[in-house]
Amino acid sequence: MTLALACIGSAQDKKKGGGGGEGRVVILEKAPTDRAVTIPLEKLNGYYKDMDEKKQQTLRMVEGGRFNVNIRRITNAETALIHPDTADVWVVVEGGGTLTTGGTVENGKIVGGESHPVKVGDVEFIPAALPHGVSGVNGNITWLNLRFDTNYLSPGTSAKGDYVLASAPTDHAVSIPLEKLSGYFKSMDAKKQSTLRMLEGGRYNVNIRRITNAETALVHPDTADVWVVLEGGGTLTTGGKLANGKIEGGESHTIKVGDVEFIPAGLPHGVSGVTGSITWLNVRYDTNYDK
Repeated sequence: MTLALACIGSAQDKKKGGGGGEGRVVILEKAPTDRAVTIPLEKLNGYYKDMDEKKQQTLRMVEGGRFNVNIRRITNAETALIHPDTADVWVVVEGGGTLTTGGTVENGKIVGGESHPVKVGDVEFIPAALPHGVSGVNGNITWLNLRFDTNYLSPGTSAKGDYVLASAPTDHAVSIPLEKLSGYFKSMDAKKQSTLRMLEGGRYNVNIRRITNAETALVHPDTADVWVVLEGGGTLTTGGKLANGKIEGGESHTIKVGDVEFIPAGLPHGVSGVTGSITWLNVRYDTNYDK
């Protein structure tokens, strides 16, 4: 995959939900609509090294306008942030620190918020307009930041199902530590459950997908996915066309723990060749904003 580098000013990034404390943002690629984007663990590790050399705190790997996929990597406390119309899902991949959310921002710091430690494997949901910031960094902390706009023209309708744990709140963050995720995996195995929706936001949701066999190939006409592989491995096939639940003419590659996958709306995709089992975090968001 050829990546074109471009820099944009913090004012433009603020419009897209970035801003204070993040500085200038390097964009690697505009989100495609006709193919998936694979970011294997080895490439992520190369990005971390490059960010350290350039003292760069934010790297935007995929820019979709209404959504983006970023690396955030800091070594010190950051200025508290507020994204008025943008929700975040974080997956901590290195290091640790203290996340503070809520309260009010005064002189770049949060007053009256709630704090808790964050570590590798933890997942955090931060709704739009909620103050948040990281301090007490232990050497460094790196997280994948999956960000999507919430100021749609129409609010959408929350999906209903047997395995929706909670509606996404608008007034507080949701912490899903690694220990809780591991408990979910165990419960899913006991129930032979392949999908668990941890947060339902109507226009977006945060899921665990956990399978032991090849799955029927899927197409989501108006929904893009970002996957983070958490356990196991298999083969992801994307593109081509669907025929009797299988993909014909697509492209396949191996996926493993630590890999990130972006799958645009309308693209056929499916997992096969599962090694024991495979589990991934699936953050899904609508792309039909104006409907």
